[in-house]
Amino acid sequence: DGSVVCWGYDGFGQSSPPGGEFTSVSAGMWHTCGVMFDGSVACWGGDEYGQSSPPVGEFTSVSAGGQHACGVRLGGSVACWGYDEYGQSSPPVGEFASVSAGGLRASAGEDHTCGVKLDGSVACWGYYDEYDQFSPPGGEFASVSVGEWHICGVRLGGSVACWGEDSLGRSNPPVGEFASVSAGGDHTCGVKLDSSVACWGRQVR
Repeated sequence: DGSVVCWGYDGFGQSSPPGGEFTSVSAGMWHTCGVMFDGSVACWGGDEYGQSSPPVGEFTSVSAGGQHACGVRLGGSVACWGYDEYGQSSPPVGEFASVSAGGLRASAGEDHTCGVKLDGSVACWGYYDEYDQFSPPGGEFASVSVGEWHICGVRLGGSVACWGEDSLGRSNPPVGEFASVSAGGDHTCGVKLDSSVACWGRQVR
């Protein structure tokens, strides 16, 4: 019915969504954002840096990061709001198909954002490029996901490419064709075309 349900820690109200009909939702560190049926973005939770105060306008998608959020507007431009000390909320000009804002921990390493442009190339901005996380490989991508110190994306052919910090193998994906990928802190997981899930990086048993 389009309503949003949240669960878990709610110290900042990030698990207490408003009413209304939504098409998608994205959970950040202390805030959550969603795209409503009319295209507007609603955010709730912590708002110390304005991360829960989205701009007006129509959006096709939104991604909540650590202390900032970004969304793709109806015309393809990216708008970001919230913490911007490292430029993570200052996107480049151009038309984008999707965007991913880093931020699952209170870490400067997650103060960066990446997006897939309409031509399939990936652009990244924000915290300084310590691990070459702002140097994506060439080629055309279908999607991208920002982790803590690394980024992974699904290429148009289905293979996954990762770049950035790789001390635990988080940037070393297996071969195969994938439908989607999600980069976390010390590990990454992806859904393969046969619907199986593959993960790589830090393993704790």
